[in-house]
Amino acid sequence: MGRDSGAPVTHDYPGIAPWPFIGGVIQRVRVDVSGEPFIDLEREAQAMLMRE
Repeated sequence: MGRDSGAPVTHDYPGIAPWPFIGGVIQRVRVDVSGEPFIDLEREAQAMLMRE
């Protein structure tokens, strides 16, 4: 469930990325938001520069 737009681990997959979900049934999705929050340091730096 979701999307990872990063580079593939290998280029052995046929076709063009991103590959669609083409089968099966998703019966449950679990989201765990525990732990440290993600901090986008690049975005934080851009915001700091915009304030100056």
